[in-house]
Amino acid sequence: MKTKQIILGLALLAISAISFKAFSFSRLNKEEKIKHITEKMAKKLSLTEEQKTKVFQINLERANGHEEAYKQGRKKEVIYAAVAKWQAELKQVLTTEQAQKLRIN
Repeated sequence: MKTKQIILGLALLAISAISFKAFSFSRLNKEEKIKHITEKMAKKLSLTEEQKTKVFQINLERANGHEEAYKQGRKKEVIYAAVAKWQAELKQVLTTEQAQKLRIN
């Protein structure tokens, strides 16, 4: 019985921690979110400072493209165009190995 209570308590604690992290991320403004995403990409791909600056701008443009798609009623073609543009711009900044890690064809 004690073991079940401990497991249940740990599960609730884990759920609370995950919910708090998701909530705190949703409260960030757009540029802070893009900076966070860019930092994760920089860590995963070992970006240089110059690449990081360029990737941040590319990610910001992608977010603006998605906002435009939502304004137009979530049109798939607008979203696909924004993603294709994002991938093409990233290919110009990243090395071949970095693009492969990100799975950009």
